[in-house]
Amino acid sequence: MMGSDKKDIFIYRHLIGGRSHVARCQIGLMTMPDLEEAKNLHERVTKGLSREIYIPTSDEDMERLLGYEGIALGVWFQERLICMRAVATDKEWIRHIMESMDLAPDPDNRTAYTKHCIVDKDFRGNNVQFLTQYAIENQISDNFDTILTTVSPKNIFSIQNILACNFVVVALKMINGEYMRYIMRKNFRSDLSIWTNGHLVIPSSDFERQREVLAEGYVGYKRIRKHRGFSILYAPMSKEPPRGY
Repeated sequence: MMGSDKKDIFIYRHLIGGRSHVARCQIGLMTMPDLEEAKNLHERVTKGLSREIYIPTSDEDMERLLGYEGIALGVWFQERLICMRAVATDKEWIRHIMESMDLAPDPDNRTAYTKHCIVDKDFRGNNVQFLTQYAIENQISDNFDTILTTVSPKNIFSIQNILACNFVVVALKMINGEYMRYIMRKNFRSDLSIWTNGHLVIPSSDFERQREVLAEGYVGYKRIRKHRGFSILYAPMSKEPPRGY
């Protein structure tokens, strides 16, 4: 477990004129005194984004995440917050989130939910999302078995990042009746396997076909570029080999 003290982490910083250099940053847990920094970063990163791509975290939820209902990890460059990954952990909050996505409740209350991961533009494309995912898993895996998140089918970079962290697509739904989202899950402890021989390749734009295979027990585990667009690879997830495997 990483303590509350910040630890050094070295990340490429993009500068004017196409120049990048490795910058010494620090990573650590965020608490309520970091609230204003969190709000400022969130506004800076999400300003102008369509809700079809990203639904901003409210100020109220930001306070909950930095209080006793969540856990947040920050990365700082000098005194400036340049990344924040926040996970909701409160059981009632999680129950409400899962209800809103028409997911079966977790009777053991061992599911967490990623509310957001945002990165300053000067540090994007350098695996910061990947690194912070594994760092926050180190904080929560003793108390949780599963973590969920959602991502817009149009947000191709986030889809790639989340799949690279070993999440799988388990549903494709309208959230709050307005915005299409992949629902993605990562199990820390599971006896289920993904059986990738004979996987299905389905265009990301073919929502109907994706929903059909998801209903049959397939999960999306990889994204590829095919022809002029992107596709998701789907395969069964089960304890025993699928029929005919």
